[in-house]
Amino acid sequence: MTKIDWGMIFDHWGTKVVTSTDKGKSAYVVTIAQELAIKKSGISPSPTRPCQPFGIITPLEKGTVNVQASFYNSNRSLKAKREPEPRIGLEFISDWLKVGEEVLLGNIENTLCAIKLSSIKGLSIQNIFNKMALNLPPSAIFALANKHRSKPKRKITIKSDYFRNPFVIEATILRAKNSCEMPNCTAALFQRSDGSNYLEVHHVTPLSENGTDSLDNVAALCPHCHREQHHSKDRARLRKVLDKHIKSIS
Repeated sequence: MTKIDWGMIFDHWGTKVVTSTDKGKSAYVVTIAQELAIKKSGISPSPTRPCQPFGIITPLEKGTVNVQASFYNSNRSLKAKREPEPRIGLEFISDWLKVGEEVLLGNIENTLCAIKLSSIKGLSIQNIFNKMALNLPPSAIFALANKHRSKPKRKITIKSDYFRNPFVIEATILRAKNSCEMPNCTAALFQRSDGSNYLEVHHVTPLSENGTDSLDNVAALCPHCHREQHHSKDRARLRKVLDKHIKSIS
C-alpha cells in the first residue's frame, strides 16, 4: 500500500474499515476524526428525516466523482444510556462501499472527500496528486495551491528515447526557411539569439507509431502548431493536413 501523508492534502481526516453492520443497516458509523472532517466542511447532522442529501467528492474514482450521502445522528437505546451515533446514509454506504473496504473521509476547507484506500494501490504519490487535481472542484484546488509553498524535491528518472538523426533535423530547419511548415499557420514567431526564427522539428507519424526519422515524415513547426499536433481535439485531421503537405515538398 502506498504510504502518504494525508495531512499534505486534508485539513482534517480519518479512516475506517466498513463493517457488516454498516452495510447491513445502510448506515455508516463515522469515527471521531471523520465526524470532525465532515463538520469542518460545513455539514451538520440533519435535524429532520428524511435527511437533506449532499455530495461527497470521490477524487480517485473512475467515472463519477460525486457520491450522494446523508449525515445524521441515530438515537440508540435509552437503557444503554449512550449518546446518539453520527452516521452517513444513502448511496455512500448502500452502493459505493463494500464490507471490508477502508475508506478515508477528509475535508479541504468546505470540500468533503472520500477515498477508498484500495484505489491508491500501485499509484505513486505524484499520480495520486495528479488524479486529484483533475477531479477536485476549483475551490479545493486553490486552497491546496495556496497551502503549499515549499521547494519541490529533486527526483531521478530513467527515460527511454529515440536516437534522432541530427542531419534530418538540420535539413528540416533549412527546408522550412524560417517559416512554420503547417499550412495556413498564422502564429507569430519569435527569434533565437542568432536571429533565426524558433521552430521545433516534429515527426508527423510519431516514432512510437513506427514513423520514420526521415525528411518525408518530419516538419518544422512553430510551438503553437506543434502543441496542436499533439494535444488538439482535432489532431487527427491536422496530422493528415500536415502529412499531405510534407510529402508534397519532400
